[in-house]
Amino acid sequence: MPTFGTLELTRVVDRLPAMRDLDTEAWALPGAEILQLAFEVPRATESLLPRAMHPAIPPYATIWVTRYAESPVGPFILAQLRLMGRAGAHPRGFVLGAVASTDGAATALRERWGLPVVPGQVAFRRRHDRITATVMRDDVTVLDCGLIDPEPISGGDVQYIHSVTLAHAPLDGKTDPRLIQVDSRYTIKKAERGRPHVGVLVPSAWNAEPVRTLNPIAATVTSSDTDLPRIRFVMDVEVPVVRGTRRIRESREE
Repeated sequence: MPTFGTLELTRVVDRLPAMRDLDTEAWALPGAEILQLAFEVPRATESLLPRAMHPAIPPYATIWVTRYAESPVGPFILAQLRLMGRAGAHPRGFVLGAVASTDGAATALRERWGLPVVPGQVAFRRRHDRITATVMRDDVTVLDCGLIDPEPISGGDVQYIHSVTLAHAPLDGKTDPRLIQVDSRYTIKKAERGRPHVGVLVPSAWNAEPVRTLNPIAATVTSSDTDLPRIRFVMDVEVPVVRGTRRIRESREE
């Protein structure tokens, strides 16, 4: 029998982002630098995943830190913690928490794509032997991580899994908690891999109890042209996505 997430919606409903509508325009985001770290997490993290989704086996999470060189709200850095799972047969990353380096980016990402973003201090640094990222909130470090000893690889060796986020979203005249698919595109121009390192991860700052970093899996960093897309699919939080998915539009371009 398939297993499902066990998230109790009543526990999180009061802190969910509120989307203004499901008709946001796409953002082109050229020249982005993306650091991704993957690591195993305890099985107890099933309690963070919506009932509509299946946990990954073994359970794992990704830290995603992206430095956007340009955007409609100016340059910013976005850090995300995602619990990986499946929506039906499709792998997806459920966004637990996120921090943006500017207030304008945090507001836009919450209202347009339903990402659970708060403002904070986010740094992305590249050195000859490592790429590091740190996140601070209220003068407290809540993330300190990096990729050690980068070495070049083919961009075809890097795969980015689409995100799903949980937000209050209006549909058919009614606003309810819904799962929103954020399926960005990536044109990778340069890619490197190395050893993942997580020195600090404060789960409570990412809405992520009981996440703990267990076995490291992989770390990559890329230079990419990417985007934030028009929304095509929304899903019921409690019903398996094979029955609870609603198509909003046929194409990202329409």
